[in-house]
Amino acid sequence: MKVVIDSRETDRIRPAMFHFSLNNSVSIEELDTGDYIFEENGQKAVFEYKTMPDFINSVTEGRVFNQAIDQQREFANHFVIIEGTDDDRKKICDELYYSTGVSFTKAQFYGAIARLNTFTTVLRVPNRKTAFEVMEQQSKKCFDDKAVAKVFPKSEGNPAFRYLCYCCQGVGSKTAEKIVNELKLNNLEDIISLKKEELMTIYRIGESTADSILEQVRKDCS
Repeated sequence: MKVVIDSRETDRIRPAMFHFSLNNSVSIEELDTGDYIFEENGQKAVFEYKTMPDFINSVTEGRVFNQAIDQQREFANHFVIIEGTDDDRKKICDELYYSTGVSFTKAQFYGAIARLNTFTTVLRVPNRKTAFEVMEQQSKKCFDDKAVAKVFPKSEGNPAFRYLCYCCQGVGSKTAEKIVNELKLNNLEDIISLKKEELMTIYRIGESTADSILEQVRKDCS
């Protein structure tokens, strides 16, 4: 494979070069999209690489979502890889709160990952070495059409389904699929225009659940 490393990956260029050059052709360029691009026989896979502090900062700034969308527009195979454990997350969030007073909760962290998973695949790894290994493995499997990626239900290509399933708390995949199919929802605009009475026609969706869904939609889309 050919591996292109973004020239702005300053802290990781040398170890990345050492790791990937053992089995691949490696070059360093300033990339417009992503931090690492893998290519083989005309196929490409792109990775946006985030350490735990960078991921948390990029979520609060909204940066990571724009980066992931750019990757989706340009590449068939696109991923966000996050380096760090839950202990790392807690430590960084505690440091952020004590130094700036800004709170970034566990719910916000996993909510951001859920939101990203509506249009890309998030891969979590404990350390840099594993990150390099996972990117290389994932790319090979993409090119063999055997990618280790999140498996979505049959409605996964529907933005309305993906929003309900991965961004709305309390809505599982079966309920999301039932809402989308029975109300014939195709995109986020359909979600925004939903009425409580429509949601309550779905089996096992009562007033409180309908209110919760619509409140989350208003918060996210206002």
